[in-house]
Amino acid sequence: MPPNFRRDGLRLSLAVLGTLPFAQMASAADTVAAADAGTLPTATVKGTRSTTSYDTPVANTATKIPVPLREIPQSVNVVPRAVIQDQGALSINDTLRNVPGVSASLGDAQRDQVTIRGFSSINDQYVDGLRDDSLYFRDLSNVDRIEVLKGPAAVLYGRGSSGGIINRVTKKPLATPLAEVGVVVGTERQKRAEFDLNTSINDDAIRARITGAVEDSGGFRNDYFLRRQAISPSFLFNLSPDTKLTVQFDYLHDTRIADQGVPSYHGRPVDVPRETRYGSADAGAGNVESTVKSVTGTLDHRFNSNWSFHSVVRNYEYSLGRNNYTTVSSVTDGPVPTVRLGVNQRNRSDRGTLWQNELTQKATTWGVEHTLLYGIELGYQDKSDRVAAAPGTTPVNLFNPVLPVLPTVPGNAVPTNYGLSHNETYAAYVQDLIKFSPQWTVLAGLRYEILKQSRDDLTPRNVDLSRTDKPVSPRLGVVYHPIEPLSLYASYSRSFQPLADSFTFFSNSGALAPQSTTNYEIGAKYDLSAGASVTAALFDMKQTNLTAADPVTLLGVPIGTQRTRGLELSFTGEIAKTWSLFASYAYLNGRLENPFDRSGTVAVNGNQPSLTPRHSGSLWLKHDLPNGFYVAGGVRAEASRYASQYNLTTLPGYMTVDLGAGYRSKNVDVTLNLQNLFNRAYYVSAHGGAENYNMPGAPRMALLGVRYKM
Repeated sequence: MPPNFRRDGLRLSLAVLGTLPFAQMASAADTVAAADAGTLPTATVKGTRSTTSYDTPVANTATKIPVPLREIPQSVNVVPRAVIQDQGALSINDTLRNVPGVSASLGDAQRDQVTIRGFSSINDQYVDGLRDDSLYFRDLSNVDRIEVLKGPAAVLYGRGSSGGIINRVTKKPLATPLAEVGVVVGTERQKRAEFDLNTSINDDAIRARITGAVEDSGGFRNDYFLRRQAISPSFLFNLSPDTKLTVQFDYLHDTRIADQGVPSYHGRPVDVPRETRYGSADAGAGNVESTVKSVTGTLDHRFNSNWSFHSVVRNYEYSLGRNNYTTVSSVTDGPVPTVRLGVNQRNRSDRGTLWQNELTQKATTWGVEHTLLYGIELGYQDKSDRVAAAPGTTPVNLFNPVLPVLPTVPGNAVPTNYGLSHNETYAAYVQDLIKFSPQWTVLAGLRYEILKQSRDDLTPRNVDLSRTDKPVSPRLGVVYHPIEPLSLYASYSRSFQPLADSFTFFSNSGALAPQSTTNYEIGAKYDLSAGASVTAALFDMKQTNLTAADPVTLLGVPIGTQRTRGLELSFTGEIAKTWSLFASYAYLNGRLENPFDRSGTVAVNGNQPSLTPRHSGSLWLKHDLPNGFYVAGGVRAEASRYASQYNLTTLPGYMTVDLGAGYRSKNVDVTLNLQNLFNRAYYVSAHGGAENYNMPGAPRMALLGVRYKM
């Protein structure tokens, strides 16, 4: 990275500390209740929500301020830690199976990736409200809960967010001591250990917490392996009754086999045993290795009961070695069908600094209550991406593959793609939560952004890019309470996605308009009790300015739109004493309206978007028994969906059944999960946009987790 960028990143990282003298000179604040652990000032606690509760009534992702979910005129789904633990989830994708309208993507065997309402979320990962768009597999050891905001969210989060965003809320230092260690073992050679330690020092002046995990696992796929190490220390400094500083460090190293599933044959994934792997006989040569490091500083200060300040800066570094991974160049029919395998090498690196400053104001004018949020966001990102290939391809029997030792990519191979990208963000936004009366609330927001993007193409094609976008992103929603526990809402929001964020570049990319997504939504939210809620949402989302390559000129040309209309339903919380339910259903009617698509020989106009099932749903029911025991069970179902927008390969619909049981005491938690009880053969994901990378779902397997609390 150039020295000036290192200096700029350091300056930004220290900027939070530079605000401390100003913060400490402020007057003492009135005490108010805090939404998250450590939020100032201290409040009187009259009760606590059980750590085993499935219902989360308050979330920050949608508004950046603590607001009850029924006050938010947009669909928000929260997967709490209790559900993650009870289901034995080991990945982000495992947790998101509970969220309506979300389908898993293979993610090119290198990253967490899902589709939300039919739109790819490849760049829509966040951590504590900050962009985390590097391409890797996240760990759950430091995750308190997952919040999914549906629809465009550009007012608060900037570019991207077509279908929605996924925000990981991390564990923060607590006032009370905590010491937990746990292990998970499984019948598919899963071996994982976790720890979570917390302490308070000097009469709560300093809090410290450290979480981490070590994993060395196998899997049901032939030769599969996963080795990872994660550690996340964090510190909270109570500088005064009204000021706190939180510093968080994160380190993750992940190495796993580069497994892209099975090819397609006659419109379906090829019919082979689900453990069948297509790749080199030297399985260890084809692996994915990623390393992620970050440091985050957060300053919170409350001036008084009406004014508060929040400043957070995150500096991160990311590297990926996708080493000698297998590609499928073609499938050939005949007496003995074959698949041709090639080998590629991909190296990515990202580094950057993101800085957000937000001022919250509470005011009353003419009897109308306002909660205003003023924000400024600054940041830069430097990205590198290099792809090279080994010469030639190797034919392999499609139905009975005898794996050869495939060639490795030579170090001096000429890259087929190699570019250096630089992004700069300058944004200002304002949001107002207006409460006209106990019955009527309006949420309005506006963001102005200057996004500078450049790319230096280091291949002979020299397809450089330089562009500046200045989008204005609006948001408007209305909430009506006919009775206290019921809210009815309607909302409008819009986001943008510049072409420079895609992985395809054209010589005219700098002149092409960004993709724009508009969402109209109506819905209802009802609090059945203090620990249960139900939501329903109807939406109409449309993305315009889709672009593809003209096969004659090789220029990028507009080809049309993608539209999804749908219904989402969810239930979280207690249905009766000792009975808890986490359930969801989604109906998605997706359609591509691309009459001018000239990127291939297959017409896509009128087709269904990739990985967008018409019907999908999940259910998880838990019953608490006497003496700390519980039993649970659930289902996950998806209708058929297509692997790509060309609708040539169909992933059949499926339903799986899971069971769970456990025991919780003061010192020991035990969980047992039996997944895919009936050993259903199915396909859980594909690499959306490609036909020959389809991942089978796991067979019947058991996971045992034991957690000791000191």
